[in-house]
Amino acid sequence: MLSYQHGYHAGCFADVIKHLGLCSILSYLIKKEKPLFYLDTHAGRGLYDLKAKEAMKNQEFLLGISALWSERGRLPQEFSSYLAVLQHWNSEEPLRYYPGSAALAIHALRSQDRLFLCEKHPGEFAHLQTFTKRYPRVHCSNEDGYEQLVARLPPPEHRGLIMVDPSYEIKDEYKIVPQMVQAALRLFSTGVYCIWYPVINNQLRSQFLKNLAAIGASRSLNAEFYLNSQPPLGMDGCGLYVINPPFTLEQELRVVFDCLLHILNPGRSSYVLKASEV
Repeated sequence: MLSYQHGYHAGCFADVIKHLGLCSILSYLIKKEKPLFYLDTHAGRGLYDLKAKEAMKNQEFLLGISALWSERGRLPQEFSSYLAVLQHWNSEEPLRYYPGSAALAIHALRSQDRLFLCEKHPGEFAHLQTFTKRYPRVHCSNEDGYEQLVARLPPPEHRGLIMVDPSYEIKDEYKIVPQMVQAALRLFSTGVYCIWYPVINNQLRSQFLKNLAAIGASRSLNAEFYLNSQPPLGMDGCGLYVINPPFTLEQELRVVFDCLLHILNPGRSSYVLKASEV
């Protein structure tokens, strides 16, 4: 299915959760001078216009990045790398452009690092190509992200961050993602895998997490944030499942989530952080 376009949801609370986690991981990994490989299996278009008709249809950004942006002057340093990218794309006007995972990674990574971005939707891929053409270290692929997940590993850099962020519009993806991550982990056991997922159906979520845990990774961190909201959002929460997480990630997310409790649906939102080690 190639109907999903993230522009309708750009800047929503799930983007905020996902991208704060991603920025925290990237900031940790680039502390070492050695080159880093970044692979995004479902990159989207890179940059989103919050004034576009897609974003304006449901205005999900109001209960996401807009709420956070209004509090940016009072946030702790754990938000700094994320806010820096937002400021970069919104330097001359009020918040309008929202950077997706591809834009966040491009901004964070260095000349010695390499990025491989996958996007199968033809329209989204065209936008992604246009957005990334000024960055020679970035390669874009219109091929299936799951296939590239195993085709591109292990990377010659021997260090890598793999972002797995499908739409989950097809229920089979709850089974496919753990299977493909397991295959990738066999090829590249030291890579950092950041897997995003929605919290919509608790039965699907529970089985999904069981399948990820069954992979047998030596270390993992599961982070979930819940809005406890009602429709029209249709999604109560979202999660990040990180394999081989940075040792600082759990504490950084705890600080971040504690702040978000007062910003995203205050009085009703909640979160869970659970680290596992074999």
